[in-house]
Amino acid sequence: MKKIACFVLGILLLVQAAGATDYLANRAFRTPTNVEKNKYSLVHHLTKGLEDDYDKLKVIAYWIASHIAYDDYKYSNENGVNNKEMRLQYDILEKKSGICGDFAQLFADMANIANAGKVSIVHGYVLEDVRSVNKKYRKKDVKNLTGHAWNLVKLQDRKFFVDTTWMARSTLRQNKTLRASSLHHRRDLKKQGRNHEANQNINEFYFDFTPKTEVREYKQLHLQNKYIK
Repeated sequence: MKKIACFVLGILLLVQAAGATDYLANRAFRTPTNVEKNKYSLVHHLTKGLEDDYDKLKVIAYWIASHIAYDDYKYSNENGVNNKEMRLQYDILEKKSGICGDFAQLFADMANIANAGKVSIVHGYVLEDVRSVNKKYRKKDVKNLTGHAWNLVKLQDRKFFVDTTWMARSTLRQNKTLRASSLHHRRDLKKQGRNHEANQNINEFYFDFTPKTEVREYKQLHLQNKYIK
């Protein structure tokens, strides 16, 4: 009987957790556009009535991942986007687009406004097809990779990572068959900014993960610069 009671309790806890996640996701997905004009009104709406800092961080991450597209133009200049375009600064809340540094900065800013835990930005690389987090990585292991930025969260007695870039599944893609000019970029940014429909296809794993869980689940590793010799 004791085993059955424990099993039932476990199921109830899982259902309760899933319900809480669904509630936070729906709040993020259904955010009215009139509160998205600045970080303060957006954070106030997303976290209103929430007492748990973990829930505040999660709903913020869900909003970013569902509303901000990865900006393929800004990431790469291989198709003719010049260095000036690469340094283009714009309001990602207005344009609904950015690269990893923009995602990480927005999450840190919104978490700070919500006064939820201590959130910092970390830099490094994502290594694919790795088996261990204990290996001593050297510069040769990352020489062909592009740098990445994500967030480290310190919440009470816990530390974990959040990568809203990898949570997001939407991309503002440049046309590979055409020269990706500044004009094309600005045109597509304008279209992206007008599209307020939330992309609900997000990867929830990248909210609250650690190097060990990522290696176990995906055989890859978010490697911080400080661990590269």
